[in-house]
Amino acid sequence: MIQLIKQRAIRALRNRPGWLNRVERLVQDARHEPTIFLGYPLNSRPRYGHGSPPHTELYEIIDRNRELYRTRLRSFAAYKEHLLSIPVNAPESSIEPSWGNAWLPRLDALALYGFVASLAPKRFFEVGSGNSTKFARRAITDHKLNTRILSIDPQPRAEVDSICDEIIRSPLEAVDLSIFDQLESGDILFVDCSHTVFMNSDATVFFLEVLPRLELSSELFPVWDKLNEQSPPLLNWGGSFWLQTNNRIQT
Repeated sequence: MIQLIKQRAIRALRNRPGWLNRVERLVQDARHEPTIFLGYPLNSRPRYGHGSPPHTELYEIIDRNRELYRTRLRSFAAYKEHLLSIPVNAPESSIEPSWGNAWLPRLDALALYGFVASLAPKRFFEVGSGNSTKFARRAITDHKLNTRILSIDPQPRAEVDSICDEIIRSPLEAVDLSIFDQLESGDILFVDCSHTVFMNSDATVFFLEVLPRLELSSELFPVWDKLNEQSPPLLNWGGSFWLQTNNRIQT
C-alpha cells in the first residue's frame, strides 16, 4: 500500500518542485502512524476545484477583500532587497531560510516575512514550526525587531530550537491553552499544524478551543486563494488563511 501511494504521489506531483521531498517525508512518517478503521466507505476526493467550481460561499467571502490582499501583498515589495538576499536553496540543517524548501511555498514565505516585518509584533506564536520559523526569524533579524518567537510543535520539520525564544515540544492538544491569553494587539499567531480533524487533534483544538479565546475582526488573508486548487488531489489537504484583526491579534 505504501509503495502504491508513493507511485501515485510521484505521478501527481512530478511537476511541483519541492513536493516530492515532502511526500517522501510523509510516507516515511506514515509507517509509524496508527491505523484508523472506518465503519463506512469513504470517497475521499476534492469537492471543490480540480475541474469543479470553488466553494461558492467561501469564495464570495474571500473575494470581497481581494483589493485588500492585493494592496497588502504589493506593500511587501518594500522589502525587495532583503527578500532577494534569501537564497533559493540552503542545507536543510541550516537555520537560514530558503525559497526552495519543500514545506513552505514561496508566496506563503513572502507573506509571512512581510507580515512580521511590517507589523513588528511583540510576540510571534506559531503552532507548527520549521521553515516558517526561519522566515520569521530572518524578518526579525533584518529589521532589528524585538519580536519574541514561541514555537509549539512536538517535532518541527527543521531544527529551529536555536532561533526560538521559547519552545514547547508538545502537540497543541497537550498544551495549557492559557498561554494564548498572552497575545495582545498587533501580535501574530501563525498556525500550520497537522491539518487533520479528529477528536482531540490539534486542528480541532485550535478551531474549537483556541480561536474562541481570541478577539478577532473579519479581514481574511487567504494563503491559498483558489480554495485548495493548488493542493494535489492525492493529498486532499485544506488550505490556510490569515485573519487580519484590528483590536487584538493577527492570525
